[in-house]
Amino acid sequence: MLEFGQFLCVELSRSVASMLPWDIPWYDPSHRVFFAALYSALGVIGFGTLTAVFLTIKRLKKGDDVHH
Repeated sequence: MLEFGQFLCVELSRSVASMLPWDIPWYDPSHRVFFAALYSALGVIGFGTLTAVFLTIKRLKKGDDVHH
């Protein structure tokens, strides 16, 4: 039982404690794939949101009275 408990402690010390890039164990390929996909998806969502905000502000400043 003692060896199993030590095994769990070793696994816990290697787990991801934070989602920040400097806290991720990049030596594990599964972490690289998962976090690359995660940060790519967040980047696309953020870019789309900023684009929508920019276009909305641009159209509001233009002053067109065109409605749906």
